[in-house]
Amino acid sequence: MPTRINPWSLVIVVILAYWLFTLFGGSNNARTTVSYSDFIAYVEQGKVARVVLQEGRINGFFKAPERIQVGNTTETTDRFTVIALPPGFSDPQFTNLLRQNGVEITNRPPSMWGQLLFTLLPILLLIGFWWFFFMRSQGGAGQVMQFGQSRARQYGKEKRVNTTFKDVAGHTEAKRELMEVVDFLKNPQKYIAIGAEIPKGVLLVGPPGTGKTLLTRAVAGEAGVPFFSVSASEFMEMFVGVGASRVRTLFEEARRNAPAIIFIDELDSIGRKRGAGIGGGHDEREQTLNQILSEMDGFEKDTSVIVLAATNRPDILDPALLRPGRFDRQVVIGLPTLEERKEILQVHMRGKKFAPDVDVNNLARLTPQFSGADLKNLVNEAALQAARENATEIANIHFQTALDKIMLGLERGTLKLSEQEKRAVAYHEAGHAIAGEVLPYADKTEKVSIVPRGMALGVRWSKPEERILMSKEHLEDTLAMTLAGRAAEELFVGTITTGAANDFKQATSLAKQMVLDWGMGDHFKNVAWGSNQGPIFLGEEIAKKQDHSEETSRLIDADIQAILDRAYEKAKQVLSSNTEAMHRLAEELLESEIVQGERVREIIAQTKRPEAVAPAAFNPEI
Repeated sequence: MPTRINPWSLVIVVILAYWLFTLFGGSNNARTTVSYSDFIAYVEQGKVARVVLQEGRINGFFKAPERIQVGNTTETTDRFTVIALPPGFSDPQFTNLLRQNGVEITNRPPSMWGQLLFTLLPILLLIGFWWFFFMRSQGGAGQVMQFGQSRARQYGKEKRVNTTFKDVAGHTEAKRELMEVVDFLKNPQKYIAIGAEIPKGVLLVGPPGTGKTLLTRAVAGEAGVPFFSVSASEFMEMFVGVGASRVRTLFEEARRNAPAIIFIDELDSIGRKRGAGIGGGHDEREQTLNQILSEMDGFEKDTSVIVLAATNRPDILDPALLRPGRFDRQVVIGLPTLEERKEILQVHMRGKKFAPDVDVNNLARLTPQFSGADLKNLVNEAALQAARENATEIANIHFQTALDKIMLGLERGTLKLSEQEKRAVAYHEAGHAIAGEVLPYADKTEKVSIVPRGMALGVRWSKPEERILMSKEHLEDTLAMTLAGRAAEELFVGTITTGAANDFKQATSLAKQMVLDWGMGDHFKNVAWGSNQGPIFLGEEIAKKQDHSEETSRLIDADIQAILDRAYEKAKQVLSSNTEAMHRLAEELLESEIVQGERVREIIAQTKRPEAVAPAAFNPEI
């Protein structure tokens, strides 16, 4: 593809060439240069008829063409130029000599253009460099003055998206909803005939990595109508009014190609609540938002353009965006369920060679709370691990290594613990594992490891069950299992360490939610004060005043502390009842560093005493 030449660059080059020509060349190209001593000799010999004095140069004219020596050659010329004298040099006899020999003297003033170029050239060069880099930042020549033009990428008949709903695993309800949007645009008369109005906008809401953008690509592939894709941040610019202008341009272009779909990714970057943050009602972001509101459902009505938008922060969006008539529908794209994780894994495992021991069902059970992007990363990391080992197939061990790396970080083989520290870590993780297996409502152990990874010195993996609702019994057993690491240190190591820091953070956060959100405290059974665990939105949570008294705060703190104390005592009682299992599991961890969940259950079964107190009989008063 030929390179486009910037016309402004050509202008600068021409100006610079003219300046150099005037400075060093000028009319000298048509004259022969002679030395000052030769010039004086020509004057004394009466051969010079006229001289022109200008800008430190002497341009002379012979009375008749003369043959003069120039270097190693001889030239015939009727004019010549004298080499300029150094600054400050003067010859008092020069003028008298010219007059005595009848030489006509002409003084020519300095060229105005030369002086002007000397003055403006540095400024012109700076403007040229600024212009060049600014055009580069704006995407090339021709776009410098097009700040208000839409940056949306258009997909249509010539440029199509190949993704369809068949390429999207899971999200059955979301695909059905979006397929209706496609049908609205393909067969609008079917809905207009019965009196139904086509929805103006569909908002896709969900955590990062759940497939919101992928679903919109599938809509683009299925629609068969012009599809305009743009990120909300591309509306913003340093110049006031540019964002609103780009919104107008985008909708005008979509209407010219109607029926059409507009997709705005990361809507929350410009759709935040007005008046809630820094700046007044006239800043650039709010002007852009106002223009979007007007275009979607303002004075002019248009049903031939549907707007899709995606966000993972619906809580901070302006209420005017979410009302009927603008984003009529909200489609929640949540984290995939167990069955959906199996489908997603199978999609990303296509075209790869796997060993017979790879079980997709087991991988799906081991990856709760994983998004589609996380599952794709898991398969890719397992493939990379197999390639590092020069394996011909991806085996289950590669998936286990990839899962450890994703969840905990790289293995820290250079970190050397002392024997006392290693023993404390072994009993700490054994406490988590034994409590998780004995407590009836806790998630069961998948693997225990004391291999340092990332910031963790050890880990106990669990195989969680798929739960929609979490019971109070499950939460209490989970808290006891979480605090069992510190309880094991106190009972079997003889001292406590800093290794339980993260356990305390998790347990405290869960206990707060039990009291503040779920009404499971001793003093507050049917009230939710709100734990504010989400990210702070400037202008709301920071300025939010406390909505309960100091006495209520004291009772809330007491409830949280009571829940944590009961969980810790339960953990100590469970571990005390399984002392032999604790010692055996800790010894195996010190020997092999990794123990699988089946072996943990074998140890508990081999050491279980018939008279052991069952967890269901736990008495917090003991």
